[in-house]
Amino acid sequence: MNSSIKTLIPASLLALAGLCAPAQAQMPPNVVLENSVETTTDAVIFPAGLDGRVSVRNCLGCLHSTLQLDQNTSCILAGHTVSLREMAAYARQNVGKPLTISYRLSDLVVSRIAVLEK
Repeated sequence: MNSSIKTLIPASLLALAGLCAPAQAQMPPNVVLENSVETTTDAVIFPAGLDGRVSVRNCLGCLHSTLQLDQNTSCILAGHTVSLREMAAYARQNVGKPLTISYRLSDLVVSRIAVLEK
C-alpha cells in the first residue's frame, strides 16, 4: 500500500498541473498602463494649478521629467487626499522625503502624486 500512495501522489499532482495549464494559456497578455518617477520632495517643481505641469529636477534616467496634471490628478499625503497646494507646501517645508509621481503611459498625464509618510 505504501508504494501505491507514493505513485498516486505524483500522478495526482501531474493531473492537477494539466488542469491549470489551459487556464493560463487563455489569459490575456500583460499590459503596462502606468509608470512612475520615484524622487524626493525637494526635487519636484509644482505648478500653480492642476492644469499645469510638474517637473522633476536632476532626474537621471527618467524617460519623462516633465508631466502634465489634470483635474483627475490626486495628491496623497500620508494616506490622505490633499490639494495640490497643500502637497506643494509640504514639499517646500520637508525636503528629502520620498515622493512618487505615477503617470499614464498613453498620454503622460499624472494620475497621482504621493508621499507615503509625513
